[in-house]
Amino acid sequence: MKIVFSKDYTVKTPGHVFRADKFEAALKLLLREGIVSESDVAAPRPPVRADLLLAHGPAWVDKSLRGGFTAEDSKRAEIEISRGVVRAHLANVGGTVLAARLALAEGLAVNCGGGSHHAFRDHGEGFCLLNDIAVAVRLLLKERRVARAMVIDLDAHQGNGTASIFKGDRRVFTFSMHGAETYPEKKERGSLDLELKPNIGDLEYLALLRRELPRALDGFKPEFALYVAGADVYRGDLLGGLGLSVGGIRRRDAFVLAECRRRGLPVAAVLSGGYARKFTDTVRIHANTIREALRAGKLQSEE
Repeated sequence: MKIVFSKDYTVKTPGHVFRADKFEAALKLLLREGIVSESDVAAPRPPVRADLLLAHGPAWVDKSLRGGFTAEDSKRAEIEISRGVVRAHLANVGGTVLAARLALAEGLAVNCGGGSHHAFRDHGEGFCLLNDIAVAVRLLLKERRVARAMVIDLDAHQGNGTASIFKGDRRVFTFSMHGAETYPEKKERGSLDLELKPNIGDLEYLALLRRELPRALDGFKPEFALYVAGADVYRGDLLGGLGLSVGGIRRRDAFVLAECRRRGLPVAAVLSGGYARKFTDTVRIHANTIREALRAGKLQSEE
């Protein structure tokens, strides 16, 4: 199984709750522990304008490629839009596209980054400028590699940008479990939105996931899944508020990947949000998601 990563993902955001270096730190942890090797890592290419236009409007795409972001754009996205931040978002789009292609070819892949699900067609929100999820899914649909795709979004926050971009697109099913009282204040309507009470914890969260995800998969019958494996569901997260343990998150990841494997469904995972009080906790959770993907890939190859 390939892990997609680019050095361009790592951009300095001093004093900001979002630390873009968490993705590189997770990969380095796995390399140090001997779980993966350098040969397992694939570097993405930046997306071209035509790819970005599948999910974003021309004016927003041109700002992303040529510059021209305003102070109001930064305010709305809640992050200072520097050249490095734009470069990181472009690289992450390329990373999720590559992970999606690898998943179709090999059954499973992970982008060690990605998951900018708050980015809308014509503006950024929630630290997100470009919706890598929507671009990757739309590209597979455009190329007719798949006819139906599902986004399984288990970040603590609703992917409002993703839901908005895919509104009315019957080829895409957006499945989301997110905090009812967390950001964004105004939720968009996805295909299935399961709103959760604060500090729901492992048992209730996993019971709901085990009941609802198989129903959605069997009802829609996707040919490809993009799994948004947010780390911000963790009980020590500053922004998530759902109260899951590290072990509970691993069980979440293992269940999603097993359900996809059981159906022969190619799946690409992206890491998305994570803002733990202890940075090392976020890093460990992201690394654990990749561990579970590697385990699922091994089981798949043995079957």
